[in-house]
Amino acid sequence: MGRRSIGVFIIAIGILGACAPVNVPTPISTIQIAQVGSTPVSEPTVVAIAVDGTSNVTSESLQVPQPTSEINSPLQVATVAADFVLVTPTLPPSKTLTQTLTPTITETLTPTITITPTITVVTATATMQQFPTAAVTVIAVPAVVAQPQAIVCDTAWFFSINPSPTACPIRAESTSAGVYQTFQNATMIWVGQEDAIYIFYNDGVFPLWQAFRDPFDQGMVEDDPAYANAPLPNTWQPRRGFGLLWRTNAEVRNRVGWATLQFEQGYSVQAQTAQDGTFFVTDPSGGVYAAFFNRVSWQRYTQVIGSGN
Repeated sequence: MGRRSIGVFIIAIGILGACAPVNVPTPISTIQIAQVGSTPVSEPTVVAIAVDGTSNVTSESLQVPQPTSEINSPLQVATVAADFVLVTPTLPPSKTLTQTLTPTITETLTPTITITPTITVVTATATMQQFPTAAVTVIAVPAVVAQPQAIVCDTAWFFSINPSPTACPIRAESTSAGVYQTFQNATMIWVGQEDAIYIFYNDGVFPLWQAFRDPFDQGMVEDDPAYANAPLPNTWQPRRGFGLLWRTNAEVRNRVGWATLQFEQGYSVQAQTAQDGTFFVTDPSGGVYAAFFNRVSWQRYTQVIGSGN
C-alpha cells in the first residue's frame, strides 16, 4: 500500500472517530480537578506533520507529561509524508492518565498609576472703558518775559554803563593817582589808593587778569640797561613799578610782552568794588574796566553814560 493510500486511510478513521457519539462530560475547571481528583481530563496533543515526514509534539510547551503506553495508539503518533497538518482529537473521559496535573497559577500584578495634573490657566482680558474723545483747544499764550528791574542801591556807582552791574557797590568810589601803560598783550593800571598793579591780559590764557602789590619804592633804579634795546620797533622796556614787576617776574614778562608806550601815563583814577567781588576801574580815555570775580574774565566799557544809580 502506498504512502498516499495510508494517509487517506488514517484520515478516514479519524473522521469516523470524531463523528461517533460520545458522552461528553460537563467541563470541569482546573481548580475542580485539584479538589475532586476522580476523572482528570487530558489536554489535547498537537502533532505537526511536516512535508519531509517528521513531526514535532508540543507537549513540553503545554507542561503535560507524556502518557504511558496504555493509552498510546497508532492514531496518536503517526509519521506520514503529506502536505497537511493532522490534529489529534481529545481523548474520551474513559481514558485515565497515570499522572495528575496540578496547574500552577502565577499572578503578577504591578499596578502603574500615573497622575498627570491638569492646570487650567484662565486668562483674563481687561477691557478698557471707552470714553468719548474730548476735543482739546490749545490757546497760545504769549510768554512772559522777565523785565530787568533796576537795582536801587544805598551807594551810587560813579559811572553808568549798559548793562548796569547786577550788584550794588560795597562803598563809594575812590579817586587817587593812577598810572596807565599798554603792552603787546596786556594793559597795566596802577591804583594809588590801593598801591596795587592790575594787569588785564588779552592772550586768552587763564587767569585773564591779575593784581600785584607794587614792588617799587622811591630811590630804586627805574630801568635796566640790559633791556634797553627792544627787539621790535615802537616797543620799550617798562620803567619804575611796572618795570620792576616786569623784570623780576618772568611769567608776567612773557605774557604781556614789551611795552607799546615808551612812558607810563599818569592820571586821576577812579575805582569801586561791587558786593559780588567785581572790581571797576577807569582808564585815561574815560573807559571802565570791569574785572569779574575769581579772575575768570574782564570787560572794558567805552560807552560810559555818566554817574548814576
